[in-house]
Amino acid sequence: MNRVLLAFQPKLSLILLLIAAPTLTAFTIAVRAQGSQLSLADILIALRSKKATLTDRNKILTDAINTRGTTFALTPEIEKELAGTGADKVLLDSIRKRAQIAKVTAVRQPPVETKPKVEPPRTEPVAPAPVLDFAFYEKRAGESLAKGDLDAALADYTKAIEMNGASAPVRMARGDAYVAKKSYALAIADFTKVIELEPTNAVALAHRADANEKQGDAAAALDDYKKAYTLDPTIEAAKQAVERFNAEQAKLTQPAAPAPEPVKPAVVPEFVDLGQINESRAVRMAKPLYPPTALRSGFGGQVAVDIELDINGNVTKAKAVSGSPFLRQSSEDAARQSKFKPAMIGDKAVKAKARIIYSFLAKR
Repeated sequence: MNRVLLAFQPKLSLILLLIAAPTLTAFTIAVRAQGSQLSLADILIALRSKKATLTDRNKILTDAINTRGTTFALTPEIEKELAGTGADKVLLDSIRKRAQIAKVTAVRQPPVETKPKVEPPRTEPVAPAPVLDFAFYEKRAGESLAKGDLDAALADYTKAIEMNGASAPVRMARGDAYVAKKSYALAIADFTKVIELEPTNAVALAHRADANEKQGDAAAALDDYKKAYTLDPTIEAAKQAVERFNAEQAKLTQPAAPAPEPVKPAVVPEFVDLGQINESRAVRMAKPLYPPTALRSGFGGQVAVDIELDINGNVTKAKAVSGSPFLRQSSEDAARQSKFKPAMIGDKAVKAKARIIYSFLAKR
């Protein structure tokens, strides 16, 4: 059936050859007998096919090239592209050998006949070989990124940058791809280069801040967020980071709460108000879960939870009194799972009231 099909379509692409892997021997013989020389596009498409193993694809292509030849010469640039797509040494040697044979044959050809040579009608145009330039690699990298193939995208972005290292958009795209791969140091290097090329690029500063924060360098992240916010206050991640920093600084500058008046030993109140407490007083401090809906919607900020403690420091009541409604339940649950050191009046443990502040950082 393959022989009949090739008789009507002498220039079937090598993709069909790979699809027909179960009848590989008969089909390969038919391909040798039919069809024209292979173009660079034919070989690249066949190498990327997933219908046969890479070893089989290389063998089939080698046999076809030895039989039919190629439409191109093997330059260092094309050899690098073919090797990067999966071509083995035997296949590359076959292409190089066929190109040399074609060159020698062309030199030994007899003089051109005076009679016009009638060319057989072409049933299908030969696809031109792609121009392997900056635009080609940038476009293909974007297509790979859209498909979720980060490794292919990074390889092509790197080739594009080798051809034009001053392209800020391509470096930004590669930096974002590195972040997706969790290669934060490489991402920071790309964002830094973009900032060198475009010092007022607020987006690049915000992206570098995000990479620094994920890498654990909070100081560098805050510095970049401040710069990005100064250049463009509409960048939400930078705005939230700066507001959070200002709020923390304001707390540090507030005067210390006055010490409570000493309690007469004879009068023991039912509850002692401990005010705002934190981990320094905790025996066990549970962290609230960030509800997925609130996280996706960007709800964040602080939630204040008023609690009551028994004489052993166990939380008997917890009620959120401020903060986003989407974060209150999670905060109350965390408070109930916590335990604190008992409140003491002299040498006597008493019940206490206090307030816990939970902070949620919404990531954009």
